[in-house]
Amino acid sequence: MPGIQRALSDAGLQVPYNFSITGVAAKAWAEDIHPPLTAADVPALAMGEKAVSLLVERITAPDTPPRHILGAPPISLRSSTAAARTGRQV
Repeated sequence: MPGIQRALSDAGLQVPYNFSITGVAAKAWAEDIHPPLTAADVPALAMGEKAVSLLVERITAPDTPPRHILGAPPISLRSSTAAARTGRQV
Protein backbone atom coordinates (compact mmCIF):
# COMPACT_ATOMS: atom_id res chain seq x y z
CA MET A 1 0.00 0.00 0.00
CA PRO A 2 2.78 2.55 0.59
CA GLY A 3 3.44 2.66 -3.17
CA ILE A 4 -0.13 3.49 -4.07
CA GLN A 5 -0.36 6.06 -1.28
CA ARG A 6 2.82 7.72 -2.54
CA ALA A 7 1.47 7.81 -6.12
CA LEU A 8 -1.86 9.26 -4.95
CA SER A 9 -0.06 11.84 -2.83
CA ASP A 10 2.13 12.80 -5.80
CA ALA A 11 -1.09 13.31 -7.78
CA GLY A 12 -2.44 15.61 -5.04
CA LEU A 13 -4.93 13.05 -3.71
CA GLN A 14 -5.41 12.00 -0.08
CA VAL A 15 -6.46 8.65 1.37
CA PRO A 16 -9.33 8.38 2.26
CA TYR A 17 -10.63 11.88 1.47
CA ASN A 18 -10.18 11.59 -2.30
CA PHE A 19 -9.47 7.90 -2.74
CA SER A 20 -10.38 4.83 -0.67
CA ILE A 21 -8.09 1.78 -0.50
CA THR A 22 -9.00 -1.73 0.62
CA GLY A 23 -7.01 -4.92 0.63
CA VAL A 24 -6.41 -8.40 1.96
CA ALA A 25 -3.77 -8.40 4.67
CA ALA A 26 -2.67 -9.79 7.99
CA LYS A 27 -4.36 -7.77 10.73
CA ALA A 28 -1.11 -6.59 12.35
CA TRP A 29 0.20 -5.34 8.99
CA ALA A 30 -3.07 -3.60 8.09
CA GLU A 31 -3.11 -1.76 11.42
CA ASP A 32 0.57 -0.80 11.21
CA ILE A 33 0.36 1.48 8.15
CA HIS A 34 -1.00 5.00 7.94
CA PRO A 35 -3.87 5.32 7.54
CA PRO A 36 -4.75 1.83 8.78
CA LEU A 37 -5.94 -0.34 5.88
CA THR A 38 -9.56 -1.44 5.57
CA ALA A 39 -9.09 -5.12 4.76
CA ALA A 40 -10.18 -8.70 4.82
CA ASP A 41 -8.04 -9.79 7.77
CA VAL A 42 -6.09 -12.89 6.78
CA PRO A 43 -6.14 -15.37 9.68
CA ALA A 44 -2.49 -16.33 9.09
CA LEU A 45 -2.08 -18.46 12.25
CA ALA A 46 -5.28 -20.46 11.63
CA MET A 47 -4.34 -20.93 7.96
CA GLY A 48 -0.88 -22.19 8.94
CA GLU A 49 -2.32 -24.60 11.49
CA LYS A 50 -4.79 -25.96 8.93
CA ALA A 51 -2.05 -26.33 6.31
CA VAL A 52 0.11 -28.35 8.73
CA SER A 53 -2.89 -30.50 9.66
CA LEU A 54 -3.64 -31.23 6.00
CA LEU A 55 0.03 -32.00 5.31
CA VAL A 56 0.20 -34.47 8.21
CA GLU A 57 -3.05 -36.05 6.99
CA ARG A 58 -1.59 -36.38 3.49
CA ILE A 59 1.64 -37.93 4.79
CA THR A 60 -0.15 -40.47 7.01
CA ALA A 61 -2.81 -41.31 4.39
CA PRO A 62 -1.34 -40.58 0.94
CA ASP A 63 -4.39 -41.97 -0.87
CA THR A 64 -6.69 -39.42 0.73
CA PRO A 65 -8.05 -37.15 -2.00
CA PRO A 66 -6.96 -33.51 -1.92
CA ARG A 67 -9.31 -31.11 -0.13
CA HIS A 68 -10.05 -27.48 -0.77
CA ILE A 69 -10.89 -25.25 2.15
CA LEU A 70 -12.55 -21.91 1.59
CA GLY A 71 -12.07 -19.37 4.34
CA ALA A 72 -14.22 -16.34 5.06
CA PRO A 73 -11.96 -13.78 6.73
CA PRO A 74 -13.63 -10.92 8.57
CA ILE A 75 -13.65 -7.48 6.96
CA SER A 76 -12.30 -4.78 9.26
CA LEU A 77 -13.25 -1.22 8.43
CA ARG A 78 -10.32 1.04 9.18
CA SER A 79 -9.24 4.53 8.16
CA SER A 80 -8.28 3.93 4.51
CA THR A 81 -11.89 4.12 3.31
CA ALA A 82 -14.56 6.79 3.44
CA ALA A 83 -18.02 7.41 2.03
CA ALA A 84 -18.09 8.04 -1.72
CA ARG A 85 -18.29 11.66 -2.84
CA THR A 86 -19.66 12.92 -6.12
CA GLY A 87 -17.21 14.56 -8.52
CA ARG A 88 -13.46 14.88 -8.13
CA GLN A 89 -12.45 16.97 -5.14
CA VAL A 90 -8.78 17.80 -4.95
